[in-house]
Amino acid sequence: MARNSDALNGFLDPGCTIRGDLEFESSFRLDGTVEGVVRSSAQLLIGESGTVEGEIEVGRCVVGGTVRGSIRASEGVQLLATAKVWADIHAPTLVMEEGAFLEGQVAMEKIASRKSGGPREVQPSKAASKAATS
Repeated sequence: MARNSDALNGFLDPGCTIRGDLEFESSFRLDGTVEGVVRSSAQLLIGESGTVEGEIEVGRCVVGGTVRGSIRASEGVQLLATAKVWADIHAPTLVMEEGAFLEGQVAMEKIASRKSGGPREVQPSKAASKAATS
């Protein structure tokens, strides 16, 4: 049976705190607090009462709560109207609803997913090399 990557796999309730790394394989809803690193190739949904203090490295990040640190999302970031974000964001897309707060730098860039093996060295073509030396 194929797994639906958008299916909610886990959650952290309000009043619960994780100090350390949080890793998951499919969508995760966070209404509690994480102090540390959050990693996944799937979606992280931070509810209105959710807080992350640290680094977020996920496929997609939807923020309705508070983030202090950094967000790297290979698919994109969405800040809901209730979001309060003090973080640098690296993602190919950023959607902000009216009322969302963001303080930090934003780099709109494609990010290689963790499964892709990262960046590759690109060799110039023979024609480009010849043209450069002419």
